[in-house]
Amino acid sequence: MGHNIFVLTKSQNILIMETKDRLQKYKFENYTIVTNFETYQDAENFAKENSGELIEVGFTDGADNPLENPKANLIADKKTFRVELPYSDYKVYYSYDEGFQEMAKSLQFQKKEADNDMFLEDILSDQNIAAGDRIIIVDDKKINTITTRERIKFLMGGNLYELAVKIANTEL
Repeated sequence: MGHNIFVLTKSQNILIMETKDRLQKYKFENYTIVTNFETYQDAENFAKENSGELIEVGFTDGADNPLENPKANLIADKKTFRVELPYSDYKVYYSYDEGFQEMAKSLQFQKKEADNDMFLEDILSDQNIAAGDRIIIVDDKKINTITTRERIKFLMGGNLYELAVKIANTEL
């Protein structure tokens, strides 16, 4: 994925947001929050290796600002993320849900059929639809979107809750 560093304004309380490989680091004055773990075990291992603490954060202000927030019960459920949408009629399916891959392929096929986009090479290129952190949002039994947890922060007024590791800045 590469190495990107974004410097954010002090008014956001985040001094630096850094993306290296998969993990995202949000550096505050006295501590750093690390997010975007692929599995619960990855987060636990990272916390142990870096003398960190497992916490839950929410991106609930429509921006890329992680705030401690245990609302999604991620640690108790041993999940890496959850989304919350402001629309009660939307159903969210996560890539870690059983049967997700089959549903994703079926939904993608149905969407291509409805869009009259049934070229074989397009269907084959979509076979890895559940890679990474994908979620499917369904409205009234119809696919609304297939997206990722990162994009949900900015789509549909959604909130993203993630498992994170909090580390004192002296440790990194």
